[in-house]
Amino acid sequence: MPTDALLVTMAVVAVFVAFAWALAWADRQTSAGRRGSNTKG
Repeated sequence: MPTDALLVTMAVVAVFVAFAWALAWADRQTSAGRRGSNTKG
């Protein structure tokens, strides 16, 4: 695998990991007050 393809692959994976981390962090921040009242519907 050429070096440029490896770097592009690593950059894409890093973007996905950063996005997943941001989503998990935001979910943890916003669901902190909803732990006690879990109403669905």
